[in-house]
Amino acid sequence: MALLRGVWRVLMWLLALVGFAVVGLAIVAFFYAQSFTHPETKVPDQAVLTIDLGGGLAKQRLDLPFGPTGRPTIEDIVLGLEAAAKDSRIKGLLLRVGRGPLDMAEAQEIRDAVIKFQETSRPIHAFAESFGEGGDGTLHYYVATGADQIFLQPSGDVRLMGFLLEQPFLRGALDWLGIAPRVSKRHEYKGAPDIFTETAMPEPVRQNLQRLADSWLDQVVAGIAAARKVDAAIARRWIDEAPWDAQQAKQAGMVDELSYWDQAAAVTFGVLGEDAGIDIADYARQIAKPAATAAKIAIVRGHGPVTLGRSETDPFGGESNLGSDTIAGALAKAIEDKVKAIVFRIDSPGGSYVAADTIWREVARAREMGIPVIVSFGATAASGGYFIAAPATKIVAQPGTITGSIGVFAGKPVLTEMWNKLSINFEGVQAGAAADTDSVNHDYSEAAWARQEARLDSIYADFVGKVATGRNLSPEKVEEAARGQIWSGADAQARGLVDALGGLATAIKLARQEAKLAADAEVALVSYPPAGERWEAFLSAFMREGAAILGMPSAAVAPAPQRLLAALRPLISQPEAVFLWTPPIAVNGRID
Repeated sequence: MALLRGVWRVLMWLLALVGFAVVGLAIVAFFYAQSFTHPETKVPDQAVLTIDLGGGLAKQRLDLPFGPTGRPTIEDIVLGLEAAAKDSRIKGLLLRVGRGPLDMAEAQEIRDAVIKFQETSRPIHAFAESFGEGGDGTLHYYVATGADQIFLQPSGDVRLMGFLLEQPFLRGALDWLGIAPRVSKRHEYKGAPDIFTETAMPEPVRQNLQRLADSWLDQVVAGIAAARKVDAAIARRWIDEAPWDAQQAKQAGMVDELSYWDQAAAVTFGVLGEDAGIDIADYARQIAKPAATAAKIAIVRGHGPVTLGRSETDPFGGESNLGSDTIAGALAKAIEDKVKAIVFRIDSPGGSYVAADTIWREVARAREMGIPVIVSFGATAASGGYFIAAPATKIVAQPGTITGSIGVFAGKPVLTEMWNKLSINFEGVQAGAAADTDSVNHDYSEAAWARQEARLDSIYADFVGKVATGRNLSPEKVEEAARGQIWSGADAQARGLVDALGGLATAIKLARQEAKLAADAEVALVSYPPAGERWEAFLSAFMREGAAILGMPSAAVAPAPQRLLAALRPLISQPEAVFLWTPPIAVNGRID
C-alpha cells in the first residue's frame, strides 16, 4: 500500500509539473504573440489570387504565431476580392473547391463575391478533384459555378445531391435509460426540445424543415441554371439524377474541362507561373489601412451559442461562443467611441434568454444614441441569434441563412427512474419550498411547473414584442412568422424579418448609407473588441484545453465542445436556464 501511495504521489507531481509547463507555455505564447506581427505579404507585380476551401473556413482570424493559419475567413474572401478588383496586379482568380465543410449561406457569400469579381473581366477558374467524393458536393459545385470555367479531375464525380435535413430523436433511448424529459416550449414549430421529448419528427416541424430544404434547392437550381446557361429544368435534372462521373458531367455541360491540378493551374497561371499565386488570406492581410482621419465603422462579430459571460474560442477545434459580456462590451465601447455605424455580424443558433437580452439592450441603445446598427447574418441567426438582431436599423441575410425560430423552451431531465433502476436513492434536506425546483433528481411540483409555464409565456411575449417593435411590424404579423418557425433568409425577407439579401459587403454598403457617408468616402473598419482582447480569450481557452487534456481537476476545465454534445448540453447541464435556441440539424449527414 505504501508503494502504491508513493507511485501515486510521483504521478501527481509529474502531472502537476506538466500542467505548470502547459500554463507557462501559454503565457509565453501570449506575450510573444502580443509583439508578433506577420511579415508583410509581398504581392507579385502580376499575380493570381487563390482561394482553397479544402480545409473549410475559419470563423475568425487569430493571426497565430503558431499553428494553422491557412484557412480563410469569409471576411478575407469578401474584402480581399473587393480590394483585388481595384488592384491591377491581380490578373485572375483560381478557386480550389470540392471538399471541406461549407454551409449554405457561406457558399452564397463566397459565390456572390466571386460573381462580383467577374465585373473586372479577369479569368476566374475553379478546380475540383471531385465534387464530394464519398459524400455530397452540392454547395462546392454551387460555388464553382461562379467561375468562368470549371475544371474537374478525370477520376472525379459531381455529387450534386440536393439537401437532406435530419435530426436525432432520443426519447426512446431516454425512456430505456429511465430519463424523463420535462420540457415545455413555445410553440408547435419550436423543434429544439423535440429531440429529447419525441421519438419521431412532429408534423409541424417536418413541414417547416421541408420548406427550408425546398427554398435552398430552389436557390441552388436557379443559381446553377443562370451560371451554366441552361434551363432550370435541366439544372434540376442534374440534381435528381446525381451522382455523375466526370465524363458524364462534361457531356452534360456541368464542367468545362477534365484536367488534373497541374494542368488546370497551368491554364490559369499561364506565362506567370505558379510562383505568381497569392492566397486570399495572405492578400487580405496586406490590404492598405485607411488614413487615421477616415470615418470609423465598427465591426462586431458574434459566433456560436449565446451565453452569459465572455466569448471564448477553442484554439484547436475552432468552436466558440457568443458571450454577453464580450459582445455587449464591444457594442458599448463602439457607442462610447462615437463610431459612424456598427456592422454586427451574427452566426448563432441562439442560447440563453438573459444573455441575449443583455446584448439586445446594447443594440437598442446604439440606435437610441443615433448610431445605425446593420446586422449581417452568417449561416444561422435563429432564436436568440435573431433576438439580439431585432432592434437593428437594418438586417441583412443570405437567401440561405437559417433565420427566425422566434420561440422559447425550458425544462430539465428527471433522473428518478434511472436512479431506481440502479438502486440508487437520493435524499436530502432543503430550506425553502422551491429549493428543489432545478434538481434533476426530482420532478417539478405542480406549483413549480405552473411558474415555469407562466415564465415561458412571458418570455415568448417579450420576444414577439421586441421583434414587432424593432421590425416595425404588428404583433399579429410577427406571430404568423414566429411560433418557433425557421425560415431561409429569402423567406424571412418575404415576412418582414429581414431587410436585404446579401452578405458582409451589402451590410457595409448599408452602413455607409445609414451613416450618410458618400459611396466613395474612405472608411476604417475597426474591430470591436480589439485584437488584444481576442488574444486574452484565446489564451484562456488554450490554458483550459491544455488542462483538460492533462486531466487536471478544475471547475473551470471543460473538454472542447463537440457539435452533438453541445446540442445535448443545454437540458443536461443547465436545467435551470431558459433557452432561445434551435436544434442541431444534420445537413447531408453533417451536424450543423
